Amino acid sequence: MHSDLPPMNHSLAPKRQPAHGFSLVEVALALGIVAFAFVSLFGLLPAGLGVFRTSIDVGNETWIMQGLNSMIQVTEWSKINDLTQEIFYYNEEGRLTDTKSNPSSDPKIVESRLYAVKVLIDDFKRPNDSDTLPNSIRVIALFAPVASPTAMTEFKNTTTVTAVGNLSKSSQVRSRAFLVARMDSLNP
Repeated sequence: MHSDLPPMNHSLAPKRQPAHGFSLVEVALALGIVAFAFVSLFGLLPAGLGVFRTSIDVGNETWIMQGLNSMIQVTEWSKINDLTQEIFYYNEEGRLTDTKSNPSSDPKIVESRLYAVKVLIDDFKRPNDSDTLPNSIRVIALFAPVASPTAMTEFKNTTTVTAVGNLSKSSQVRSRAFLVARMDSLNP
């Protein structure tokens, strides 16, 4: 059974072209990896936004504290305690919009209120000493988000320095303090 045909040369046979693209298994695996990564990123998004909001609040509190300190420094010493009757409202940039005793009639300003702030005045004492320092006071500023009814209720009910210490750790009402010393030459 010999044939007159020459033996078949496999090198002359048409070569099979390699397939272009990805197989279904490779595509499914890549989609699984991408989906896992996105789920992880979306899970971090609320935490990141919370940290971002907190950093904005802390920055604004710093601006507000500087403004309060300046306001108290130019207030006559005998009238500083009158400031404890006031509630100050600030916008998202930490700028004063209006006050409880002088509210704005402009609805845009009322809507822009982001923080409610009030000050409490306390005698200043040295640590481990019961004597107060003359011509010095501690000013405690309370901050509450206006949009939170729970925080605003707690804010309104906190009227003494001792009550500030009773605020829970989960409270949205925050406090900061600074020292003010009488700088004029008048005797008390």
